[in-house]
Amino acid sequence: MDTHEIVDQAALDRLVEWGGHKLLREMLRLFLENSRVRLDAMRDALDAGGDLDEVHRGAHSLKSSAANLGAMRVSALAGRLEEVAEAGDHDQSAGLFGELAAAYGAAEVRLQTVLEEVEA
Repeated sequence: MDTHEIVDQAALDRLVEWGGHKLLREMLRLFLENSRVRLDAMRDALDAGGDLDEVHRGAHSLKSSAANLGAMRVSALAGRLEEVAEAGDHDQSAGLFGELAAAYGAAEVRLQTVLEEVEA
């Protein structure tokens, strides 16, 4: 997958336009710090037998924050997971979580690279 498909550069450019590289840096830092915590909490909830409320909350939060940074596949998968968790389907939630974690991994690498570039 091309890095342009992983993260939409136009979303990053909008953040720079709105608040300069300072805003972009802060948004990237917050996302990279907080999203890993959210993913870990969702994984723990699923592994523990399914606190789907925790999965729903984490997916909802990740959906919007990923979209703000142009990680649209992550956002879309988080949106689907949010819906499935809200419906109470543990098995489908666990399957979607696997897809989400993989998509997040790719986006995390790209966003970390962007952060390193704007911090240089």
